[in-house]
Amino acid sequence: MLDKKYLRDNPDEAIARLGLRGAQFEAPLRRFAELDIERRNTQTELDELKSRRNALSKQVGELMKTGKRDEAETVKAESKALGEQIDELEALFSALDDEERGLLLGLPNFPYPEIPTGGEENAVVVSEWGDALPAQDWMADQFELGNRLGLFNFEAGVRVTGAGFPFLTGAGAMLQRALINYMLDVHIREHGYTEVRPPFIVAPQSPLGTGQLPKFGNQMYHVHIWDEDKPGTPGQPDFYLIPTAEVPVANLYREQILEQPGLPIKLVAYSPCFRVEAGSYGSEVRGLKRLHQFEKVELVRIADPERSWEDLEEMTLEAESILRRLEIPFRRKVLPTGDMAFGSAKTYDVELYTPLSGWLEVSSASNTTDWQSRRANLRFRKEAGGKPEFAHLLNASGLALPRLVIAVLEQYQQQDGSISVPQVLRPYMGGMELIRRPESGIPQV
Repeated sequence: MLDKKYLRDNPDEAIARLGLRGAQFEAPLRRFAELDIERRNTQTELDELKSRRNALSKQVGELMKTGKRDEAETVKAESKALGEQIDELEALFSALDDEERGLLLGLPNFPYPEIPTGGEENAVVVSEWGDALPAQDWMADQFELGNRLGLFNFEAGVRVTGAGFPFLTGAGAMLQRALINYMLDVHIREHGYTEVRPPFIVAPQSPLGTGQLPKFGNQMYHVHIWDEDKPGTPGQPDFYLIPTAEVPVANLYREQILEQPGLPIKLVAYSPCFRVEAGSYGSEVRGLKRLHQFEKVELVRIADPERSWEDLEEMTLEAESILRRLEIPFRRKVLPTGDMAFGSAKTYDVELYTPLSGWLEVSSASNTTDWQSRRANLRFRKEAGGKPEFAHLLNASGLALPRLVIAVLEQYQQQDGSISVPQVLRPYMGGMELIRRPESGIPQV
């Protein structure tokens, strides 16, 4: 959420800054200015009327003490009329306040001044690492490899749940678990993060705090508690399945004032992720590329506003370090204003490269500045007795699965059809060096 005082004092500048995102925000910002004036004037009038009513109530008491009952009744009637006016103004104020909050919740974050403008075609590659392994005639893509080696079962997933919910089986499940545990260990032991095991369903206030609501509610899975007394079409969801661990973890200290915290607070979490919109369908997204349920290790930082941009650079390097250790080529891109997430002020996308699937996004690292913390009302005091201020919240995939699985399968495939297990993952897979088609195991039907 944007700072109301800034919007009030700098309306034209705010319109210009949000306009860099490629959409028009002049109408809602102008309406905010109108509402803000009307709401504050209404509040002033309410305060005056309540003060007058309090004075009349005190006068009634004094008149009753002196036996002037008739005069007291006249003052009571005047007080009652004031009460009716107050009720009407309170209803008006509530309506104005709700409309203003709705407008604010619908405004994205201001883009960072130094990033490129325009759509996704204007993204700028700022760094690259590793040598891209060229495709060979004998190579297979991740879909064929997974089926050949019995690593996943899409048909069973469709029967059990639907498209986009595959089973990972045998060495496929082991490989994903190994990657998760390896990433958690690196981020905890070497990068200084504290592990959090968050809830995987959240109340509506949490995605409201991180910005998925209200704009992107149709992209999340809704959870309704069945009420036998109210059958029929359910209304507002009771809960949501999380689209990323960022949602519960960034809300860990919602509605709190942190007293002299050692910033940044660095949190890491594994979670499944559930997303209704999994993208288009066809050969270009077959296999593990786009799923409705996938898994991810997420990095979240609660940062001091004075150094949050340094935090963003550090987080991105930490996410990239996993790819370096796995010896998977990657590049970093800074996203333009029209291609960033709703709440982001600056975003880096990290894309890995595979011989057959090409470039695949595997991490998105963003600084949301105080946009999320204002929505979640997360503040901190730098010193005892100091004025609370809003923290900056940052998040990064550290990394996302299963595209990382795709990279390992395609990058490490051998000419005999097996997969060489990366050195750093072998201790997490019981010393396994090669993934081969099992002679026995779960039948693929």
